[in-house]
Amino acid sequence: MKHQATIRLLLVMLAVSIVFTVSACGAQTEMKQGSGSTDKQPATAVTGEQQTTTAPAVKTEQINVYYSDKELTGLHEQKAQIQYNNTKQKAEEAFKQLQKDGVNGTMSLWKNVQLLSVKEEGGAVTFDIHIPENARFGAPGEEYALESIQKTMFQFDDIKSIDLLVDGEKADSLMGHESLDHPIMRQ
Repeated sequence: MKHQATIRLLLVMLAVSIVFTVSACGAQTEMKQGSGSTDKQPATAVTGEQQTTTAPAVKTEQINVYYSDKELTGLHEQKAQIQYNNTKQKAEEAFKQLQKDGVNGTMSLWKNVQLLSVKEEGGAVTFDIHIPENARFGAPGEEYALESIQKTMFQFDDIKSIDLLVDGEKADSLMGHESLDHPIMRQ
C-alpha cells in the first residue's frame, strides 16, 4: 500500500510539472508574439495621433543607360527605371542596368563583368569588379565601356567620382587599352 501511494504521489507530481511546463511555454510564446517585436517590421515612431515609419522610403527614378551597337561604333542612350534607398544602392542599381542588353539590337558592354562590391562615401563610389575573358573588348569597346559607365553614373548629382577596381586592385587599364584614372572625376 505504501508503495502504491508513493507511485501515485510521483505520478501526480509528474503530471503537475508537465502542466506547469506546458503552460509556461505557452505563456512565453504569447508574450513573444504580443510583445511588439519588430524584427520583420520597420521601426515606427508615434507622435500624437500620427504614426510614421523610420525606414527609408524607396525612391523610383527613370535614368539614362548607355549601350553600344553590335559593331561597337558608338553609344546609344536608353531609358531604364531603378529603385533605391541611398546613393550606394542607386549606383549599384544603375550598374545592374548597364549589365542588361538594350533594345533594338543594342548590347551591354558590362554584361559579363561581375560586380564584386560597391562602396560609397561622400559621393565617391567605388566598384570592385572581375572581368572574365568573355567580357573583354578591343580598344573601341573598352573606350565605350568606360564612357558608358561615366555617362550613366555622372547623371546623378550626388555622385562626384567613380573608381573601378579590378579584383580589388587599382589597375592601370580596364582591359589593356585605355588608361584608367583612380578615381574618375566628374567633368
